[in-house]
Amino acid sequence: MPTRHGEEAAREKCLRLLGLRPRSAAELRERLRSAGFSADIIDSVVSGLAEAKLVDDEDFARSWVASRQFSGGTGRQKLRWELRRKGVSNEIIQRVVDQGIDEEMELRHAMALAQSRLRGGASEPKARARLQRLLLSRGFEHATVDAVLRQMSEQEEDL
Repeated sequence: MPTRHGEEAAREKCLRLLGLRPRSAAELRERLRSAGFSADIIDSVVSGLAEAKLVDDEDFARSWVASRQFSGGTGRQKLRWELRRKGVSNEIIQRVVDQGIDEEMELRHAMALAQSRLRGGASEPKARARLQRLLLSRGFEHATVDAVLRQMSEQEEDL
């Protein structure tokens, strides 16, 4: 049977962590586990926080996606990977990322990032390769990267 003192300490630790930034239930469980709390205490505390709506993986995922999009653009592929690492279920990831960011929106984000980072013309091989690496490293899919590079080359030809 978990001790009341242990639950209070675990709850306080979770609240401190949540005060720093939103976290997934899996992140909180892992932090409590590494701090030496028992499985019973962890389950009780995280369940209680979820019931109180202080921990909600879907809200966490939406917040994470919004912040990553705002901070300079991150592609759907990388967002999926990051959320999996945070312990968010595939069902929630699918709902938040795949349904929340369509191909057109991702293309706009990738294009805006590319235009903000472009040094020299997109038709120059080195600039094109650098831009391609940047977009792929940000988690944009190959088809999106190809479309951005094609659009930028077309824009240069029109000038």
